[in-house]
Amino acid sequence: MHEDGDTTREREIAARISSLIAGADAELDSVASRLAEMYRQRIPVYDSVAHEEVQRNTRAVLDIVLWRVRSDSPSVDESDVTDLLRRWSDQTIPLELVAHSIQLGARELFKIIRHKAVEQSLTTAAVDDIQDMMWKWATSYSAAVNTVMQERAVTGAIRRADLIRQLVEGSYRPASLNSDANEHGIDLTHEYRVACVVWDETSKSSDARAMLRMRCSAGLLEVVDAIIDRHLVALLPNVPDRLECSVAIGLGDARTASEARSSYEQAQRALSLAVTFEKTGVVDLAALGPLPLLSFADDVAEQMATVHLDPLLVRGVAGREIMDTVATYLDHDRRVDDTAAALYVHRNTVRNRVARFSDLTGLDIDSTADLVLAWWLLTRDRAQRAALENPAL
Repeated sequence: MHEDGDTTREREIAARISSLIAGADAELDSVASRLAEMYRQRIPVYDSVAHEEVQRNTRAVLDIVLWRVRSDSPSVDESDVTDLLRRWSDQTIPLELVAHSIQLGARELFKIIRHKAVEQSLTTAAVDDIQDMMWKWATSYSAAVNTVMQERAVTGAIRRADLIRQLVEGSYRPASLNSDANEHGIDLTHEYRVACVVWDETSKSSDARAMLRMRCSAGLLEVVDAIIDRHLVALLPNVPDRLECSVAIGLGDARTASEARSSYEQAQRALSLAVTFEKTGVVDLAALGPLPLLSFADDVAEQMATVHLDPLLVRGVAGREIMDTVATYLDHDRRVDDTAAALYVHRNTVRNRVARFSDLTGLDIDSTADLVLAWWLLTRDRAQRAALENPAL
């Protein structure tokens, strides 16, 4: 019964509004024209849209209000304006400004209604009821704006991710590249550096994304990014010096968007090595020293590992201890005390394992050539083990 009473009261208020604006079509045309001019003055983006188009859309909102108050169901319904909002979005009018436009429109329409209410000597309570209903509509239609904004944001994110994936995979369609790039603010003549970050939805990866967006724009060109296969992939118009970050960010060299595949491959390789060897910050292949060399000559490396490392691997845990000790020894520039401290063992244990390594592998790490080969094989082995533990790399 209470619900029926509320509905009856809503209909009475709506009927009163309808009677107050009966025959006001010509006045509403004037209101729509004034609102269109007001939008263009107060909201700069409207200045790029034809006055007639803004006025037509504004009048459409007013017509929706009129239709609603004259219907048998004056209750708020966000779907009334959804199609109109989508059309405004297609016209590239920012929807966050449309909510403000609706509020302005409701205020102007209420001025007309209040003036006529005074002429007809309506009570203050009746005027308050009318105002409450109109603001309920305006609030509901503003909520519809947010709904459509979220809908378009999801659609835009999917389209942006699809385009970035096509660019970094080299699978884009040349015929549509210009229009697709324009849609997402990509300048096809500008050279971008591709950045890759492991995306684990933590605050650290989110902070990395925010930092890249804030620091790596260039004038009107903004960072364009997307989450692809558990990685943040970003096209950076600019990379300033001294970018600090608590996670690893792989970086490729500068290429136009149509050549982004090469930069992406470099960024992915740099990221993989940085994560494997626990390096953080923005790193490209040049910043990783000899580590990128580990990815070359795999067939030769396998053959050399068989010759030199198998004698250790067949000894199980004891052999692995020797390998890990020598790898740590090389990490610390062959300083025995630092190696012992890092491994929590006696310094003589380090010396014994280093000697045992030379006996079993045939590699004398006091010899430059053997030292380089030992570092390469041990570091490659470490990278392979890390990849098995984390397939995402």
